[in-house]
Amino acid sequence: MNQTPRWQPSFKWHVTVFGIVLVGCLIGFGIFSYVAARLPAPYQPHHPAPAAMPWTNSQQESL
Repeated sequence: MNQTPRWQPSFKWHVTVFGIVLVGCLIGFGIFSYVAARLPAPYQPHHPAPAAMPWTNSQQESL
């Protein structure tokens, strides 16, 4: 318990690794979205009806 660690990551290392992970996730999400949008009919992403979420309906009457 009294030994000093052989290697201790710096702040620059944390920022670099976080950036690499973030870019990797964004690229993976982009590829997944691209592939999911081109799936055949029964497997395409679902778009809920406007009545199911009235707060997203842009043609509501103004109060």
